[in-house]
Amino acid sequence: MKKKENKDWAFGKVVNEVKELWKDRKLIGKLSVENIPNFLTISRFIITFVVMYMLITGENIFVVILIFVIGALTDYFDGMLARKYHWESEFGRMADMVADRFLWVGTALAFMFGYGVFGLLGGIIGLQLLFILTREIISAPFVLIAFPTGTALPPARYVAKLTTFLQGFALPALILSTIYPVMIWVSLPFSILCFFIGFISAVYYLKDIHAPFKTIKNNKMIMHIKNNVKKVRVNVKRNK
Repeated sequence: MKKKENKDWAFGKVVNEVKELWKDRKLIGKLSVENIPNFLTISRFIITFVVMYMLITGENIFVVILIFVIGALTDYFDGMLARKYHWESEFGRMADMVADRFLWVGTALAFMFGYGVFGLLGGIIGLQLLFILTREIISAPFVLIAFPTGTALPPARYVAKLTTFLQGFALPALILSTIYPVMIWVSLPFSILCFFIGFISAVYYLKDIHAPFKTIKNNKMIMHIKNNVKKVRVNVKRNK
């Protein structure tokens, strides 16, 4: 069965945006400032590979944490700049979602592999990793499915941002606890919070991803009402 040509396919929008930029290469230079959020998002993929390599090869843990924090900060700044200056794009929104999951899951897996080989991971550390990645474990498969199926990704809720904030403290503290056991008292409460808040975030995500068109319809209705109200106000002023 052929797909409808007018289908609002999120992944198709991304492809079209990339094609348009490639056709007009001068446009890339003109839009270099507006593309800062996308560059930050792409840099997060690169930073994740660096962090994973350093964890697996047993590099200085403080350098690893520093690079990880830089990667986490790119998540904050790309979103902040995109919202503040209206530099949002379909590519940026989808890439940001995947880059976030890649940073947390990639770092956690590299940590498990690199430190597990040397027997530095106990049962409590493994349990905390599961707690910290609760949101990713539940929602990551649906994020990956969204790309090929063209399902529109819902906007991030406050609870999702709170989960990311908690993960930013929990995961570095957990990694440091392998050298400084006292850090377990920092990572443990944060990982428990990640479990509860992350679970709520994942449930909201699953709810939102199954109702994107309903949200779009409601938004259109709100805009239609606002436009009618404006027209009424203009007519009232004219009659006066």
